[in-house]
Amino acid sequence: MRLTHQSIRRVADGLVIEGPQGSVLIRRQMDRIETKYQGGQLVNGSAAAYSKALLQTAIKLTDDFPFPWTIEADGTQRITDHQRYYEQTFNSDLQGIETLKRWIVCHSL
Repeated sequence: MRLTHQSIRRVADGLVIEGPQGSVLIRRQMDRIETKYQGGQLVNGSAAAYSKALLQTAIKLTDDFPFPWTIEADGTQRITDHQRYYEQTFNSDLQGIETLKRWIVCHSL
């Protein structure tokens, strides 16, 4: 499964990951991420397996993405490239992947 940062977008309920078999809504619940398949092509176990695989792919993409900032163990955000940070701050296409990165780092998901 191939995703891009544009495959992950913020919505009122959390994040939506757009994948080849439909979208998956993800929400942060205390110490975990809850997934809910939004498409109509898969059912039951197939939908659950697809949702889990899509989330894992999104997490891998997020881990590999070159963010111009890091988050320290105490939750402090440290900017590592001010020019890129400024450019990305106004890029709405990155809001989803940035949110997922914060969920992963700040909550050890």
